[in-house]
Amino acid sequence: MPKILTQQPPWIARGTPGHQLFQHDEPAKPSSAPKNAQYDGPLRKVAHRGTEVFVAVGNELRWADVSALERPAPDEQEDDRGQYRVLKTSLSRPIQQLSVSRSGDFIAILTSHTCHVAPLPASSHLYSGDLSPLRLKTLQVGPTAHVLEQAPLMSAIWHPLSPSGNCLVTVTQDACVRLWELDSNNRSTFDEPSLAIDLKKLANATSTQIDFSASKYGVSTGFSPDNIEMQVAAACFGGQGRDDEHGWSSMTLWVAMGEGDVYSLCPLLPSKWRAPATMLPSLSTSVVAKVRAASGDSEITAAEKRVVDQQCTWLAELDNQDPMLQPREDEFDTVEVYSRPAKPGPIPKLQGPFYMSTELDSGDVTDICVIAAKIDDDAVYDDEFEETDAADGLSVGVICLATSNGKVHVCLDLDGVEAEWLPLKRPRSFTPDDDGEKDLLLFETIDLYGEDVGEGWPTFTASPVERYELFVTTQSGVYNLDFTYWTNMLEADLASDSDAGVDFRLKMLLESAKTAVSQIITVPAKPERNVNAVMAICDPASIGYVLLTAAANTPFATVLELPIHPSHAYAPDELTSAGALPAPEPRAPYEPAEAFYQASALPQLLKIASEKRLLGSDLKAQVRFSPATLQLMTDAHRAMSSETHRLGLAAADLFRRCERMQAELREQVRKVNEIAQKVDVVVGEETDAGSDNETAPRFSGKEKIERRIQQSEDKTRQLNEKVDVLRKKMMSLGGKQLSAKEQAFASEVETLNRSLQPAVAPEAPTEPATLLHMENSPSSKREHEQERADSLTGRFEAVRALRERLVRQVEDEAARKAEKETEGGEGKGGPMAMSGFRSRRMEQVRSLLERETALVEGVGERLARLSAGS
Repeated sequence: MPKILTQQPPWIARGTPGHQLFQHDEPAKPSSAPKNAQYDGPLRKVAHRGTEVFVAVGNELRWADVSALERPAPDEQEDDRGQYRVLKTSLSRPIQQLSVSRSGDFIAILTSHTCHVAPLPASSHLYSGDLSPLRLKTLQVGPTAHVLEQAPLMSAIWHPLSPSGNCLVTVTQDACVRLWELDSNNRSTFDEPSLAIDLKKLANATSTQIDFSASKYGVSTGFSPDNIEMQVAAACFGGQGRDDEHGWSSMTLWVAMGEGDVYSLCPLLPSKWRAPATMLPSLSTSVVAKVRAASGDSEITAAEKRVVDQQCTWLAELDNQDPMLQPREDEFDTVEVYSRPAKPGPIPKLQGPFYMSTELDSGDVTDICVIAAKIDDDAVYDDEFEETDAADGLSVGVICLATSNGKVHVCLDLDGVEAEWLPLKRPRSFTPDDDGEKDLLLFETIDLYGEDVGEGWPTFTASPVERYELFVTTQSGVYNLDFTYWTNMLEADLASDSDAGVDFRLKMLLESAKTAVSQIITVPAKPERNVNAVMAICDPASIGYVLLTAAANTPFATVLELPIHPSHAYAPDELTSAGALPAPEPRAPYEPAEAFYQASALPQLLKIASEKRLLGSDLKAQVRFSPATLQLMTDAHRAMSSETHRLGLAAADLFRRCERMQAELREQVRKVNEIAQKVDVVVGEETDAGSDNETAPRFSGKEKIERRIQQSEDKTRQLNEKVDVLRKKMMSLGGKQLSAKEQAFASEVETLNRSLQPAVAPEAPTEPATLLHMENSPSSKREHEQERADSLTGRFEAVRALRERLVRQVEDEAARKAEKETEGGEGKGGPMAMSGFRSRRMEQVRSLLERETALVEGVGERLARLSAGS
């Protein structure tokens, strides 16, 4: 949501050229229209080309440069007109809508029923210092199509895919769409459209064998229910022709009817059209995927199969073309220009009406705005390609409908709109599959103002800096709608590969996610349907981000903060620098009411009375009572009462503003006093805490702050000491301290562990001093051997050696016994008589061996436990 920097900037204050740009210089000329005729449609009397502004005042067109209005030259002489220039046209009716072409070469000027296009001079020619009126060459578009006897004009849109930027699409209230490929060198392009489609005929058609063209001038038409149900309220294209949009979006025309039905035409293209870099790859990928799916699906309907075949035929003709390369604004960049395919045909099928999830019972539809779905990068680009500047977006389209009672319905196009054409021949039988239903999911309904405001004609204006942001102009002012929050959340669920719990998450999203709404411009008066659609200009190098509109010939403007976004290549010096301290909420300055500047009708009444000799020439003569004098007094009273009532309301408004300013000033003084008290608490004078003596030292300013810092440091030191004490206590919770005996036992175990380690034989000394050392003498060697034999290690090795020797003896004895038994020459009185004595000896040896083995294993286990405990 943009931040408001300034409301009602000084350059549109009363008396400035910016304010005079919207004022009537002279009373409006009487119109040739009937007195009871009243325009019922959108007001778009302000348009721009860069920082240049075009304003319609009555039937007069004016031009000014906003950058010059903000910074007028001090040495420039300003006349009554100020720094704007009048562009004279041949129009005799009030102008209702203005629209500058995408190329900036033409401006479309619409009245209630007629459409005119004027070539615009170059900016250098308009801003040449000469502010004299300039006459424009105005050409009427459709001299026999857009006339007073035909239906009123509701929308005039410049096609986003026109190579020249000068292709105009007009939509009338009777649901007739005309496409004009304007060429200043060919006058016939202004007289006859290249395409003319009657949507009522197209809605009831079953093949391309009938005539879909709009009715001609003078041809009477019969009554049809579609004349009421298909009254157009507004139209728009589904995209802006950018590379990050879905392929079919920019060639889809959306049409909203007054009763709430929504239709679409796709593709609606001029004879020559430009293709963004990602359009054809994305369309080819999508169509190829549909062809593969259709070939393997046995349950596909005939209508679905026909749509796939038609799209393949359409793309195949594009693939066979050699596109023309047209340079863009950047001389190093080009765009491909294609011819409109001849097959399946230039007129698409009318898709719709799109059914809402709930009925819209909140007034007539007044405007429609569509935000295109983002392109599927994964399907278009290879895995190795990395789109570093890929913008975030929603993979489904967002459709917004404004109603006359100030409600905005935000819908989602989950299925998407693709190209469809009618069949060449009428089918023999009709089945429900031949006309598939289209649905729109109603995501949210936003109520901008209450019912007490009344009905109007709200209009949409797209944001020039944020994709998912809109401005809505209503009777009470301009509102900002920001969809960024819930679109990011919704896209995260739509892009997720896992479907687990998606229903619950989407339900919670629909219940909790809301669009951010804020009122940017407030219109104090209540003009009936005369608030112009807001115009948004973003030029970081000169004027910044400005919203401009007008109501009752009074301008209203707001300067917004430029958003910092990665996709916006704004230089640091181009951004509005924000102060270190938070700025107060901006508020529009006081503008004197219009009643203070309106001329009184009393002098005119006195002039009439003098001419009729009802009053004396000097107003001092005796009044003659007569019916004429009574009528004069009644008229004077009526005029004076209305004028004094208006003046009283204006004065009361000024009085209320003064009272509000006094209340706000008192509130600000109170807040300043609170801040001053807090400052005194921090840096003010303070006596020593806990001392009641008046002579106690007083601290103030720097001394008080240093004293508080010293107290904080002392407190920190005390806390660190307490933490150390607690740390020692926590360490002691693991067990008691070891006693002296336990420490001696631990050292003994450590010594035993080292003694049990295998001894490493020392290397033989080679130096003479080492060889002559006493440690290498035979006596010292014997002493070391004796100490080793007395140690536990020596005793353990001796037991092991004894065990090995006894085992060998037993094995040898058993072997000798076996040999003697095999010889068989020994009698009972031989050596075998000693077998009992030998067996007893052997039992003793075995028990001794088992004891030694148990002793050795026990010692080993104890050593292992001692090693683990240490």
